[in-house]
Amino acid sequence: MTEVVSESRSESGVDDSSALVAPEPQSTDVPPEETPILEDNTAEIPEPQTDTPQPELIKEEPPEPEIAKDAGDATGSGDEPQGIMNEVRQRTSKRRRRRGVPPGWTIWLAKQSEKGRTFFSHQLPAWMMSNREQLISYLTSFAVLSFICMLMALWVMPPVSTEELFSIIAGPIEPKPEGPLVVEVESTQQPEDITELNLNSTMKELLADDNDGQENFELDMDERQMTLELDASDLDIERMFRKGEFGGRSTTGKRTAIQKYGGSAESERAVNIGLQWLKKTQQKDGSWHFGKVGDGADPGGYRRTEVGSTSMALLCFLGAGHTHKKPGPYKDTVFKGLKYIGSQVQEVSGGADLRGVIDGRNPGMYVQGLATICVSEAYALERRDKDLRKVSDMAVSFIERAQDPFGGGWRYSPRDPGDTSVVGWQVMALQSARAGGIRVSSKTLRNVREYLQDAQGDSDGSTYKYTPDAGGASNTMSAVGLLCRMYMGWRKDHKGLEKGVNRLSAVGPSKNNMYYNYYATQVLHHWGGDLWKKWNLKMREQLIRTQITEGPAKGSWKPTDNHGRTAGQIYQTALCILTLEVYYRHLPMYQELDKSVKTATTSTEK
Repeated sequence: MTEVVSESRSESGVDDSSALVAPEPQSTDVPPEETPILEDNTAEIPEPQTDTPQPELIKEEPPEPEIAKDAGDATGSGDEPQGIMNEVRQRTSKRRRRRGVPPGWTIWLAKQSEKGRTFFSHQLPAWMMSNREQLISYLTSFAVLSFICMLMALWVMPPVSTEELFSIIAGPIEPKPEGPLVVEVESTQQPEDITELNLNSTMKELLADDNDGQENFELDMDERQMTLELDASDLDIERMFRKGEFGGRSTTGKRTAIQKYGGSAESERAVNIGLQWLKKTQQKDGSWHFGKVGDGADPGGYRRTEVGSTSMALLCFLGAGHTHKKPGPYKDTVFKGLKYIGSQVQEVSGGADLRGVIDGRNPGMYVQGLATICVSEAYALERRDKDLRKVSDMAVSFIERAQDPFGGGWRYSPRDPGDTSVVGWQVMALQSARAGGIRVSSKTLRNVREYLQDAQGDSDGSTYKYTPDAGGASNTMSAVGLLCRMYMGWRKDHKGLEKGVNRLSAVGPSKNNMYYNYYATQVLHHWGGDLWKKWNLKMREQLIRTQITEGPAKGSWKPTDNHGRTAGQIYQTALCILTLEVYYRHLPMYQELDKSVKTATTSTEK
């Protein structure tokens, strides 16, 4: 910049340095007055002091292109002071100079790469050569020990797990089924004469059953197909259990479970026409209402407990294997019901409050438990529905936070001291969530065990009371408590459990108390054996006999106890259907395949 000023002086004879640089201060004692740099767009920039005007200087002796470029950059159009552009040039030149030096990280990376190359090409091979005898010894020991561990694991693992392991390693082997093939009814043509079929009397009666003139209750072909009493093969039973707790709800699993655990064509027909009645009473918004049951049925006393009534009805469809995505006659019914429950979800503190609008205080946590069972089972049957998983997970969080922090139970409102009846529904909700892969807090389960311990009617846990401080045990609460104990981990050889199950078996099914029948039936079903066969024969025939089979309420059951008269015919019908679905709704947790089954399956797969 100094060169430009000197050249301008020599060529024009006029000292024009003041036009390019700021004037020198006259005295060191008084600092020059500074002008703000672009502080205000309206601020005036002082004109340079010179004897000769700038335009005449430019006109008299135009600068050379290079000088004009520098001068123009310095003065511009008069909008920027010269100091700013000087700083810009200096920063630019510094950046240009810095570009010639590589960044420090690239130098470090190059050094590390060189060290790595030296290590792998020279140092490591040299070390391995010098220690090759020790390396061979270590590798040989590792291989031998690994092989021994695998042999011990295979020896300890049960046969079923061993077979699954080999199937993972070698790939699944489709066994060739022994005996006659099971042919789906939909893919066959019915003969004109029923006598041409090699069927037992029950099957002939079912196929000969004609429509009584009401088209609304005509059974679909795939519904009739589920009532066929086909022999359950050993392989079907094993496959059913491998699918988990809800393995009986698939098409094959349902047919297998009905045959294996004591269902019949008549019991399945009762389920079917019961589902038809529930479908007919569903409201336009997808809900069910305890007080809106249609002609010929008894309404309940609850007026605003729609989430509770909707959950009870939906559990019947889910229990029979119908989902909101699986094609079938109830796909839309289930979809609308789940959509209604979703519309009532209230997100609170990271949890999902599913209670909705309720009458009074009592139904609160009952509804939360029922709705959580509903969304958890729906997700367990349709694992790809991420929205259901989220709602189920949040509903479980709400139940965990609503637990009584001192006694470990649940009652009508969150954190109330518990009662065994409400605890039963929450335990079933947590179990359904676990079956679908939803995590449940171990602390919550531990607190449940503490509550059950306090609610025992006997020291061995064979009976249970309504609340820990209640006077005595009852049959209904004992059934609820024993079922909770089963899900909480009591083994079949537990003395208190064995004593309690035998006691329920001796009492037998109730003619009026359907709430007791619902829980006791599940307890005996999980227990199995002769006690279950005896119970099932009485319970199944009683429900088939008492179902309404004519008129507008066909398929439903009349209320028979105080709970039924309070909640109405939807409540009573839902409990009856769920009880008749016990064969496949939840597979028995104590069920073990007979040795003959295991042997036949193993030989078939070989």
